[in-house]
Amino acid sequence: MNVRRNVSFIGLTTERRCFLLPFASVTDAMSFDPIVQVSVSEQVAQRLLTMIRTGLLKPGQQLPPERDLASMLGVGRPAVREAIRGLALLGLLRIRQGEGTFVGSLEMRELLEPLEMVIELNAGTLEALFDARLVIEPGVAALAAMHISDADIARLHTLVDDEQALLGNPETFSAADMAFHETIVDACENPFLQSISNSLYLLGKRSRRVTSQVDGVLARSLQDHRHILDALKARDPEQAAQAMRRHLCRVRDAYAASGSPVSAAEGTADI
Repeated sequence: MNVRRNVSFIGLTTERRCFLLPFASVTDAMSFDPIVQVSVSEQVAQRLLTMIRTGLLKPGQQLPPERDLASMLGVGRPAVREAIRGLALLGLLRIRQGEGTFVGSLEMRELLEPLEMVIELNAGTLEALFDARLVIEPGVAALAAMHISDADIARLHTLVDDEQALLGNPETFSAADMAFHETIVDACENPFLQSISNSLYLLGKRSRRVTSQVDGVLARSLQDHRHILDALKARDPEQAAQAMRRHLCRVRDAYAASGSPVSAAEGTADI
């Protein structure tokens, strides 16, 4: 006796013929990656990137004021502000105090095209990102130790004091943390390393909310920053590189301790 079974089917179309396969057989043969949610600020950044890449925004052109841009895109001003800050870190935008925000040079955009592709295609791949930071950032710290000014040292002192006061607030702590790393990158006085380092730091934002929630990680980060600052004050390249490497290893360990899968992280405090 033939028994009819209810089976769900999915259609697969070839050039001229359409085949129906049991849905279960298709899902068994396929693996699905989780959908990564994209924040509003990232959507704004991608929209601006597209406009720059297609020439709608040209090198040297001034962007509309933040309020107007938010209204045009139908988003809040904080999302626009974060997107502009991120693109400025990449060198794609230039923020001039008292004047406004301007599109960066064509040469900088061409230099950063591969990194833009990384943002779009591999935003969740943090394991490789940690490896890249371990290769690049200790060298940046070593160069900074050779070139850093007294004014930069004073700024780092202020930022470390700010971090001490913000230990109970991970979100605000992240702003001081970002400024700390930016100051070191600027002090290395190498435009190529500055662009690469800032790009890597921006890409790492997906891991930061996770790591900042791990017990004790902000205090350990503050301690690491003090050690990095001590090495920079001593103008000791080797010690600066070692201190930065230890710090980045702690960041990676904190992420591993969080139990979050590397491919599905999201976030906002590199520590």
